[in-house]
Amino acid sequence: MKHLFILNRFAGTHDATGELLAQIKELKADGEIITEFTSCKGDATAIARRYAESGDELRVYACGGDGTANEALCGILGRDNCALGVIPVGTGNDYVRSLAEDTGCFLDLQRMVNAGIRRVDIMMCEGIPALNVISAGYDCEVADRAQKFKRLPLMNGSLAYKLAIVYCLFTKRRHTFVPVADKKRVPLPKGYKSQMLAVAAKGKFYGGGIKSTPCAELDDGMIDFMSIPTIAVPKFIGLLSTFIKGEHIDNPKLPFITHYKCRELTFDNGGLLKIGIDGEMYELENPTMKVIPAAFDVIVPT
Repeated sequence: MKHLFILNRFAGTHDATGELLAQIKELKADGEIITEFTSCKGDATAIARRYAESGDELRVYACGGDGTANEALCGILGRDNCALGVIPVGTGNDYVRSLAEDTGCFLDLQRMVNAGIRRVDIMMCEGIPALNVISAGYDCEVADRAQKFKRLPLMNGSLAYKLAIVYCLFTKRRHTFVPVADKKRVPLPKGYKSQMLAVAAKGKFYGGGIKSTPCAELDDGMIDFMSIPTIAVPKFIGLLSTFIKGEHIDNPKLPFITHYKCRELTFDNGGLLKIGIDGEMYELENPTMKVIPAAFDVIVPT
């Protein structure tokens, strides 16, 4: 067996590679331990694929955020000799929150190399795999605007994101895409005219710990879909705490929130739509998401 650690030193708010390398140096594992570093987008995919193609039994540990994990998955998907481990040193680290209550165990590399595996699903969106979440609407606009704000002088990432939240709350709340779940149009709640945001998920969390889809399961063969129509700013601010805690689904005080389980979901926009896939931004035309059951093995420490 080979243990391949792919380290993204640009992930997260600080470079964690020094701490990880110290652990890797002390590891006691059955098989060869290999360390590789990414230098640009797509590197994790290329590195993982290169080692996976040897046919050797391989465990790939993506050391970064959900985006790094997604890249590594792309390099091993469809190969039965591989398993993916996620070492959460990125910004959001949402995927592992659905694998274990104590996410700190994923940072213990000795536990990871000795851990068992679990067979889980993914979503596929126009040929792009999604480990955790695909989203559209307000939150994607926030992420896009934050990147633009970051280019301004004296602007750090945290401030840019906070400004983007406020800016988009007043300018990017109304969206015209129509969700279609298992070939059936999902109507807006009575009295509402547009969508604010929508999430298609395998995991329960996104956005750095927001429990947007608390009913989602990684291995149930279904997509968990949740959407909120365009509501007034004070109303949205009022539901934020409930939304973050995952108490919004089937909440009698929030009848306008839609929740479905489905195997296929389309965001029909009549053209290009900005969507986020595991935190990475894309513009796709009427994107369709399909669940791929039991798609790969993920490493879960016990």
